[in-house]
Amino acid sequence: MSRLLTICLLSLALAVQCVLSENPAEGLNIHIRGQLQQYEKYLANDDGSHKEELKKLIGIYETALKTEDFNAKQTLVNEVPSQFSPEFGKFVQSKLQEDQINEDILGAISFYKSLLAKGEFKADLEKVVAELESLQKQADFEAKKNGFLNLEKGFSPEFVNFLKSDALPQLNSDLKSGVEFFEKVLGESDVKYATEIKDLKAQAQAAIADSVSIDDKHKVLYEIRNPPNAELIEYLKAKFAELN
Repeated sequence: MSRLLTICLLSLALAVQCVLSENPAEGLNIHIRGQLQQYEKYLANDDGSHKEELKKLIGIYETALKTEDFNAKQTLVNEVPSQFSPEFGKFVQSKLQEDQINEDILGAISFYKSLLAKGEFKADLEKVVAELESLQKQADFEAKKNGFLNLEKGFSPEFVNFLKSDALPQLNSDLKSGVEFFEKVLGESDVKYATEIKDLKAQAQAAIADSVSIDDKHKVLYEIRNPPNAELIEYLKAKFAELN
């Protein structure tokens, strides 16, 4: 469940956070290495339609990884979207979102399976695991995403209350972490994308309310870590590496 409940732009393992506080450049390198792995996977599976752009993208990230100066490294990463066509940007963003939803589904399966040990709501838990495993095989991204984000709609009220006792505190904690991160970024004098970041902060803040369902909290977490602006995503990732 940790991946399901984690804001991927805003959180890293505690051990990594210690590294980041002492060496922001290494924190950014962690992000760059992760992106390189994904881009290399896309290139290996590409049908030829994005081969040259992917090679160029990988080259930029490899250069950034070798660059020692943090500001120069950050600039290379931040300027990536401007180096490519909007069409290619949409392609990469869709692939990254697909990877993220697949990771979230895997995390959710692990979470629900772990609850089976409690011996409560066995039939409900087995049903939701089966639904998630079916979503894993779904080829259409929108159908997969919507199925995952609307999973709770098929839950009984009793099952929802059972899940709240386990999931709700972590959900709210992750949302609060998101709000705190956005506040840090907005507090900088040279902040970019201020309007969009304010909107993300407000969205996360509103989702903390007790009246918001688990399903809607999940949706907000997904939306604030996958804003539609690819340049904003890169900016926030770089800022997280810098500020933590």
